[in-house]
Amino acid sequence: MTETLFVTGSGTDIGKTLVTAALAHQARQSGRKVAVLKPVASGYSWDTAAQSDAGVILQALGEEITPENIERVSPWRYRQPVSPDFAARQEGWSVSAAQIAAFCRGGERDADTVIVEGVGGIMAPINERQTFLDVLPDLPYPALVVVGTYLGALSHAFTCVETIRGRGHRVAGIVVSESETGGQPVAEIAKSLATFLPDLPVVMLPRLNGPAHGPPPRCSHNFLWKSHHLVWRKMPLTRYSVFVAAETAFWREDKAHVLDRRAHREPS
Repeated sequence: MTETLFVTGSGTDIGKTLVTAALAHQARQSGRKVAVLKPVASGYSWDTAAQSDAGVILQALGEEITPENIERVSPWRYRQPVSPDFAARQEGWSVSAAQIAAFCRGGERDADTVIVEGVGGIMAPINERQTFLDVLPDLPYPALVVVGTYLGALSHAFTCVETIRGRGHRVAGIVVSESETGGQPVAEIAKSLATFLPDLPVVMLPRLNGPAHGPPPRCSHNFLWKSHHLVWRKMPLTRYSVFVAAETAFWREDKAHVLDRRAHREPS
């Protein structure tokens, strides 16, 4: 049976591609045949293909960055770094939710693990009538929600989760990806999310300044750090525990690095 996951977020530049690439790397390291798809992207240029979302994904898969491979991962690419609906008006073409879903389901034919990354936040418009949320009815993959720690991140996170669930779609878990500036500590955001959403696993993804910091604290799986360090040389990764998140929270269901929600419940 094919394992599937849809990586979405509460906004743009939130860390979705980092999480997607890490999950892909871990799945590949586990011997799975992985298909990773980023069907829609904005702000794409071949001159910066290696830094694009599709380029980062290809590097995580150990594949060469070629026009053919970029097309296979991300077929609908806009030049303008704006929302897809605005880019579509500017560039004279658009894509529908049905086309996106059909493309993603096609990845199941040649893989036993399929990971799909959305564009922007879950409600990012993909054309003048539809948002990425409209893809979900035809793409019943459990959603992994990536959220930030900036001021207002909690409200955005709750809204994102409830919006997805409101369409009858399953949320697999939440990754708290530390924002570059401002906001609250990762642990505090994770604690609040676990309190209000006690049925969901919450994984913390703090930043590091660089590889000199050594293995992350509390990381008992040293091979995860080694895997991360190898990828770090190829990609500008600045966070560590997504590999722990990928391995423990979603593939092996080991609870060692998932926030213990029981410790944060109010006494009855």
